[in-house]
Amino acid sequence: MATVVLRPSSTVVGSVGNFKDQSGFSILTTHGQLNDEDNSTYIYNFTADEGFIVELDDTSSLSGATFNSFVVTVIFQKHSAKGSSAKFDVRIGDSSSSTTFGGPQTFVTTNATPTTTSGASINFGGSVSDSDVDGMRIQVDTVNSTQVRLFELYVTVDYTAAASGYGNAVNSVASANIAKVDGVATANIEKVIGV
Repeated sequence: MATVVLRPSSTVVGSVGNFKDQSGFSILTTHGQLNDEDNSTYIYNFTADEGFIVELDDTSSLSGATFNSFVVTVIFQKHSAKGSSAKFDVRIGDSSSSTTFGGPQTFVTTNATPTTTSGASINFGGSVSDSDVDGMRIQVDTVNSTQVRLFELYVTVDYTAAASGYGNAVNSVASANIAKVDGVATANIEKVIGV
C-alpha cells in the first residue's frame, strides 16, 4: 500500500473566524501558513472558540485507486501564556459535508513549543471514490476558550493504486502477472485476440 500527503490548498470562503498570522495581522485565508512546511509561520485564534475550513490538495493523479484510511497530523502549541492548554477539534469531510469521513478528533497540548501530533487512523469505509478524496476538507474548531498556534496541518492517505496495463486474465493467468504478450508491453495492449 502507498501513501500520499495532502496539505491545505485553499481556504473555504467565509469560513475563517478571528485568526491572525505570526505577525499579528488578521487573516481571511489560513492555508498559506498551514501548508508551507515552515514552523516560523503560524496562525492563531485571537478570540476564543473560533474555526476555519480548508480544502486539501488535488488527488486526480490517483484516479481508480482504492482509498483505505487516513491520519490527520498537526504541528501546534498553546498560544503564548494564554491558558494552561490548547484544544481544538478536527472534522474531515468531502466538498459536501465536513463530517463525511469522521470526527471530531480532539487535539490537546500544554506545550508552549511546537508539538507534532497525529490522530488515530480512520478507515474510509464503503466505496470512496477519487473524487470524494479529491474534495477533502478539514474543519478546525478551537474549543474550551483556548487559544492555539497552528503551524502545519495535513492528512496522510493510505491507498492501493489502481491496476495498470491489460485488465483481463488470459488463459487463466491473472492480468497482474502478464508483463508482455509476444513482446508487447501490457500498457500497449488494448485487446488480446478480440477479447
